[in-house]
Amino acid sequence: MLKKVFLSLVTLMLLSGMFSAPLVATAADRSKTTIDEIIGARNPHLLSSSAYLSITEQDPFMSALINNPNINTTQAVGGAAAALIPYRSPAANFSRNILVSQDYGHVPYQTEPHLSVNPNDPNHLVVGMIDYNFPGVSTYTSFDGGATWQGPVQPKIPRTLISGAGDPVTVFDKNGNVYICQMAISHEKFEVSGITGYSQVASIVVNRSTDGGLTWNDSVTAGLGEVYSYDYEVPEGERPRGEVYSFFVDKPWMAIGPNPSDLSKEILYLTYTLFIEVYSLAWIDELPALQVVEEVAVIEMVRSEDGGRTWSEPVAVSPYVNTTGHGDEEDRLVHGSQPMVAPDGTVYVAYLDSWLDGTWQGDAEIMVATSKDKGQNFTRRSVAHLIELDYLPRSANFRFWASGFPQTAMGPNGEIYITYVAYPSDKLSDTGDIFMVASLDGGKTYSIPKRVNDDVTDHLQFFPSIAAGPDGKVHLMWGDTRDDISELAYHIYYSVSSDNGKTWEFNSRVTDYPSNPNLAFPYGGFLGDYFSMKVSSTDVYMVWADSRLGEVMGANQKIAFARQKAMPTPQLFLSPPSGPAGRDIIVQGSNFQPESEIFISLGGVLISTGFTDASGNFMQTIYAPVAGEGARDVVVADISGNVSVASFFTEFGFDTFQTSLNDLSTSITGLNAAPPSDSGGGNNTWLLATLSAALFISLVASGAMYYRMRLVSNNK
Repeated sequence: MLKKVFLSLVTLMLLSGMFSAPLVATAADRSKTTIDEIIGARNPHLLSSSAYLSITEQDPFMSALINNPNINTTQAVGGAAAALIPYRSPAANFSRNILVSQDYGHVPYQTEPHLSVNPNDPNHLVVGMIDYNFPGVSTYTSFDGGATWQGPVQPKIPRTLISGAGDPVTVFDKNGNVYICQMAISHEKFEVSGITGYSQVASIVVNRSTDGGLTWNDSVTAGLGEVYSYDYEVPEGERPRGEVYSFFVDKPWMAIGPNPSDLSKEILYLTYTLFIEVYSLAWIDELPALQVVEEVAVIEMVRSEDGGRTWSEPVAVSPYVNTTGHGDEEDRLVHGSQPMVAPDGTVYVAYLDSWLDGTWQGDAEIMVATSKDKGQNFTRRSVAHLIELDYLPRSANFRFWASGFPQTAMGPNGEIYITYVAYPSDKLSDTGDIFMVASLDGGKTYSIPKRVNDDVTDHLQFFPSIAAGPDGKVHLMWGDTRDDISELAYHIYYSVSSDNGKTWEFNSRVTDYPSNPNLAFPYGGFLGDYFSMKVSSTDVYMVWADSRLGEVMGANQKIAFARQKAMPTPQLFLSPPSGPAGRDIIVQGSNFQPESEIFISLGGVLISTGFTDASGNFMQTIYAPVAGEGARDVVVADISGNVSVASFFTEFGFDTFQTSLNDLSTSITGLNAAPPSDSGGGNNTWLLATLSAALFISLVASGAMYYRMRLVSNNK
């Protein structure tokens, strides 16, 4: 209903003029002319996630389908890959990193992860992500604090829509149900003054799981993308005129919290950016054309009080702004909203306002809108002034502009925490720093922005995520290029504050191997728009886009996970642990990367390869070649850099013969030097004993070799 009311308001703005080039049209039958080009999403760089990639023809799934269906594989790269394994450098304060996502096709890219923790079970985690092997997003679930994961599972989009478009966000309710939202694309038909065409629109859909993320109910549309048309009344004999209004819904985010009317119940809130494009029907000679006359953006909110089954009509959170300026007025954009809910049910929505000096340039503000009545009415205020980020960093090819969108966290007593990336005013060469503001009085006042990253470089920091624990501590993670002289490869860094963000601990590295964006996604162009972190009563959990497998093969991007508690380490068991050379050894391994290629070496020589199962375990028989007596290391490494070492002791080998011969030679020498016996002859007893021993050793060695030959012969 609100959209229909707004249509009349937008119509008034059409008097501002027609400033865009017309779209190409066909000259079909005059009563039913068809516009060939699909309208909508005219400025895709303002859009998020897969919608941007799809519209700009960079979607890797479609690229693989059209240009190279065998674009990449992620396993079975052969023994030569052993030399390229990204061996890990453990982080002091965090677990070894786990690669969560698996490839179910030839497009090895997953990105844009979002993580949630079950409030009733801190070991129960669900992560949503974009996976370019699927038409929509996918999820993985862990019931052991992230040590192992089950998935992928696909929350399906409605049948009437074409495909998902990313921006997955997950959230648990207090009963342990989990929800996920995502964008979904459709082509909607319109008719204006007898002329038909199609508009590309996006909607926001929500799925619900009652079994912890193992299965998902059918999706419900929460934010609807639509297309409307309106015919003008024109004098008789004049060509028909009309307008088309295209609604494209982008960048969703969800939060859940108490109902202010009844704190025992919960309300699910969803915010997003609505882009409205207004087209006017015009004529070029005899050809009809649609030209853009207005582009508008607004942050809207919808809510559900019945577990995501139904959703309210949208309410405007921000002002309506023109994303394409008029005359001397520059573009303006409101985008990147995130809702949060206080313990008393107050709703806060933070978003970026680019001001009237244009998008990706000049100044901007972080705004917070507050509602005391379940999101029906809002008051707005500025909480931070910043120098707005460019669309791309100066040191890499991936778009990082979304780093400037606010990431939010709600403390246990209603504290508000907001983090974002901005250019520091005191260092022009800096590519972006992490800042944070806080409010401890329900949004009445906010602190001065505090810089959190403590490096002395001017290198890039990006994609922060913030979380507040039940103990009141505030946690922050982000991507950081401080350790790379080229300012390209990044680690994940972390810090924590125990005084509401006033001071922060020394930054600590989380990742055990750096990620090079150019090895993650084709041309290094896309890492998603965010990473994610959550905090429970017992641990800190993080997920991010990781490129380490790209070190071994072509571009490869996985979703990686770490926590503060130690992770089970890879283990090896040898059977038997010792024995003569030239025999078989059974090698059993556990806690390696699931469904990963492994490389087994003995004494520094690669002797076998294999694969782990879905649990990260394997069992393989290797042949221990004839070698010298003593201990030799059996080393197993998987393709992600996990390594474990065990020792096999060779009890009988080549040097055993040499030792026996040396002993025999010594004995004979001693015998020749011995004094004659009473009978006048030499000490033949020593000679007989030594020769007998040598004969026995030779017979044992011959028997072992014969036994080995029989085994080989029987196995052929």
